[in-house]
Amino acid sequence: MLGESESELGSEDDDAGEESHEEQAGGGEPGFGGGGVISDMTEQDLVNLRRTIYLTVMSSAAVDECAHKLMRLKLRPGQEGEVATMII
Repeated sequence: MLGESESELGSEDDDAGEESHEEQAGGGEPGFGGGGVISDMTEQDLVNLRRTIYLTVMSSAAVDECAHKLMRLKLRPGQEGEVATMII
């Protein structure tokens, strides 16, 4: 700072300007700029369904109440087998 010439200060400012320009042009982290499809590999939906089924069964006072509560669940096609798995 003190004692540095103006040419040295100017070169430092130019370098900083180039870095910020490169960051803007790059669009963020490399490899994350595509428009690919995001798929959930954690099976969080299955875990939530199992939790819901378990809590429904355990909170029911009688068998008929349990059956009515399970019938009211909004299940997607293919999830019906999970109800049988959880009951067994």
